Amino acid sequence: MKRKIVINGGTGMLGKKLTNALLLKGYNILMLSRNPLKYKNAFDSNISFYKFDSLTSSEELSGVLNGCYGIINLAGASIAERRWTEQYKKELYDSRIIPTRNISEAIVNLKIKPDFFINASATGIYGNRGDEILNEGSSIGNDYLANLCRDWESEALIAKKHTRTLTVRIGVVLDEKGGALKKLILPFKLFAGGHLGNGKQFIPWVHIEDLIRSFLFIIDIRDLSGAVIASSPNPARNKDFSRDIGKVLSRPAFLPAPGSGLKILLGEFAEFLLASQRTVPLKLLNNGFEFKFPDSISALNSLLNDT
Repeated sequence: MKRKIVINGGTGMLGKKLTNALLLKGYNILMLSRNPLKYKNAFDSNISFYKFDSLTSSEELSGVLNGCYGIINLAGASIAERRWTEQYKKELYDSRIIPTRNISEAIVNLKIKPDFFINASATGIYGNRGDEILNEGSSIGNDYLANLCRDWESEALIAKKHTRTLTVRIGVVLDEKGGALKKLILPFKLFAGGHLGNGKQFIPWVHIEDLIRSFLFIIDIRDLSGAVIASSPNPARNKDFSRDIGKVLSRPAFLPAPGSGLKILLGEFAEFLLASQRTVPLKLLNNGFEFKFPDSISALNSLLNDT
């Protein structure tokens, strides 16, 4: 009998590719969604859907989750989608905290506990740390995004006494279909590319393929629990990353965007773009995970050759 994995937030960029990878591994997938009718026809017919929103009680959710092999929660409004107004910051917070809390409470009430609960988080939990080398044991930051990630992880860890619980601290995801990379390369396509701010900040990037592979790895390595960083072992300074984009696209990279201008244009979100997180995925590396794209040139070449 095939094992069932439940995914919340599976309709996004990461969720779609992770779902396909899990199907190829032979798992059955149950997708939790606020609007299952909207997405059902866009996915493999073998995927089942269940309506899950803020009105779904933990008791009802427990009935759905009971007997599943594992749960993956990726839900959350996009960090880079809009300017961080107070209203959007509340949406960023609530879209992560509420479903995570509901899933954790449902796990507590389950008669048959899952083998694992994987909850997304972000390297933004460390705040702006300059050149400091960061791993899973490093202290967390104290800005808006760090506090959001702290609360997000805390809600997930409610379940740790009941199942193997992991909070995957994801870096800036590079994917050819969109997300951060699409925004990063636009100025270069317009021959106006360059680094952001002083360019010294480290970008904790990760290739989408390595991110998917890391999730599959985490599922299989049953000794892994707690926080796990999912970003390249070689974070790049923004100026070097920008230079590499220009090199791959054969575009100049000499028009920097001053930090002061970014703050005027983007408000508080600019702090996210200018923050430095020199992360090292120590747990993945120590458990034998090998990155297919460990450096920015190989990652960008694989994604932008046909762009």
